[in-house]
Amino acid sequence: MPLVVEKLNHVYGKGTPFETMALEDIDLTVADGEFLGLIGPTGSGKSTLIQHLNGLLKPTSGRVLVDGVDLNEKGAGREARRKVGLVFQFPEYQLFEETVFADVAFGPKNLGLGETEIKERVEDALTAVGLKPRELGERSPFALSGGQMRRVALAGVLAMRPSVLVLDEPTSGLDPRGREEILGYVAGLHRKKGLTVVLVSHNMEDVARLVSRVVVLQRGRITMDGPTRDIFQRGAELKEIGLDVPPVTGVLQELAGRGIPVATRALTVEEAADEVLRVMGRKGAPSQGGANQDDRRRREVGRA
Repeated sequence: MPLVVEKLNHVYGKGTPFETMALEDIDLTVADGEFLGLIGPTGSGKSTLIQHLNGLLKPTSGRVLVDGVDLNEKGAGREARRKVGLVFQFPEYQLFEETVFADVAFGPKNLGLGETEIKERVEDALTAVGLKPRELGERSPFALSGGQMRRVALAGVLAMRPSVLVLDEPTSGLDPRGREEILGYVAGLHRKKGLTVVLVSHNMEDVARLVSRVVVLQRGRITMDGPTRDIFQRGAELKEIGLDVPPVTGVLQELAGRGIPVATRALTVEEAADEVLRVMGRKGAPSQGGANQDDRRRREVGRA
């Protein structure tokens, strides 16, 4: 189910002294099954843009198509919110029911589904985010850890069984373990179920290892759009607007700038370590430890 944005403009406070152009002339297509990263400095329009994708905001001009339906049409936004699930930053703040089960069931109940279907959806959604329905279903969501609360909030969106999942800074405020868990479940949903995912993030490392395409917003306009590796090769341009490249990519670009002949397209620690070992002339060398020694060196490079 593709998402299509055509000539989208959005103005806050139109006709008032506080009129602000938040989005200008946005053209964007998100293909079925794609994992897209949306990045940009604070105030660039990222959150405004994603709220148009399921009809929470209406364009000042232009249009958004969800599965071919123009969201400007009467009633189209409600249907779009079934197909495009939006997870806001700090979604656990939106939990409100007395039990985990009831919170996750809230959306399906509003669809008018039967009790059996609701129960199935709740259990499937909780399982998809690594929570056990029988153990946690009757507990208060407010008695859980921060990471668990966020997973419950994500499960509430998944219980609607959307075709597209849009996440606005899904790991904000989480510790490293919670961050890895949330991103792991999202990646698994994309890989196993073919879910289309749009990820808004300031963490370039997360973007680099998860998404296949990056869109860059600046002052309400799309300034870059392309494969992830290609976008992060434009490090100087990204830094000019207050963004950065993944740490390992930055290290390689720094080495290349100093005349060391490394390729700079690596996005992960493992790829960067392989590239450094290649330049050192050691990768695959059959002497003194062979592959095991290479693995040890790669880990040492990654820690460095």
